[in-house]
Amino acid sequence: MEGRSAVWLLAALLLLEALISAEAQNTLKYLEVGGKLVLKPKPVSEPIRSIIWKFNFGVVGEWHKDTLPLDYSEVFKDRAKVDTTTGELEISNMMKTDSGLYTVEINDGIQDGGYDVGVIKQVPKPTAFMRPPTCTQSSERCFLTCDGDITEAGPVTFYFKKGDGGWEEGEQAITIMNDKDTKAVETFSCRMKNPVGQKDSEPVKNPFYVKSNPGLIVGIVLGVLAVVGVIGGVIVGLFLKKQRSGNGTVTTPAASTIENGDKPEERPLKDMSPEGIPDSKEDV
Repeated sequence: MEGRSAVWLLAALLLLEALISAEAQNTLKYLEVGGKLVLKPKPVSEPIRSIIWKFNFGVVGEWHKDTLPLDYSEVFKDRAKVDTTTGELEISNMMKTDSGLYTVEINDGIQDGGYDVGVIKQVPKPTAFMRPPTCTQSSERCFLTCDGDITEAGPVTFYFKKGDGGWEEGEQAITIMNDKDTKAVETFSCRMKNPVGQKDSEPVKNPFYVKSNPGLIVGIVLGVLAVVGVIGGVIVGLFLKKQRSGNGTVTTPAASTIENGDKPEERPLKDMSPEGIPDSKEDV
C-alpha cells in the first residue's frame, strides 16, 4: 500500500514539473479587447501538409491538405484565418473570453511552447486624491491614492510624480509625510500603465504645500549684504588707521634741526668776486 502511495506521489510530482516546464516555455501576449491576434508558428523543414490550431482544450481551426479543407470552430469561424503556407493564425475582434492558451500542431507534430494570451482593457484615466478627506496642513501624514476601475485591465503598474519631477513606481496608495521636502511640492500626479497603454491623472493639490515668499528672501539677502558691507568698511578703516600709525611722520633734516632749536649750518657761497669772473674779452 505504501509502495502504491509513493508511486502516485512520484507521478504527481513529475506531472507538476512537466506543467511548470511547459508554462515556462509559453510566450505571454497581451492585447486590447477588440484587437487582432497574430500567432506565428516556428518554421518547419518540409512543406506543410496539416495544421491544427488549438485553444485550451478545443480547436480554433484545422486543415489537412488532402483530406480536410480549412474548418473553424463555431466560436472562431467568422473571426479566424489560417495561412496554410506558413501556418500563421489571425483572430480579429478579440474578446475577453478569448484569453487562454493557444497551441499548434503542424505535420502531426506538436510544437514546443504555446502562446498564453490575455485579452485586457485599456486602463482608465486615474484620479489622484489624498486620504483621509480630513488631511490638512497640520496632519503628520496622508495617503495619496491612484484610483480607477482596473477590474479587466490585467497587470497594472502605478507611478507617482511630485510637481514637475520624474515618475516613480509605487503601490496604488503611497504615504506622504509632512516634511520639509513635501512642503516644497505644490501638486501630485499619478499614472496607470498596463501592457496595452497608460493614462495620467490630473494634478491634485498638496495639502502640505507652503508657498515661498520671494520678497522676504530678497529682503533677507539684501540685509545680509548690507551688514557684510558695514563690517567690511569698518575692517578697512581700522586697517588703514593702523598703517598710518605704524609708519609715523616723515620729516626732512632741515625741518628736524629747526624743530630742535638749532640753527642750520652756514655754508660759504662760492667765490663770486670780480676776479673769479672770467673776462669774456680775453677768451675771444
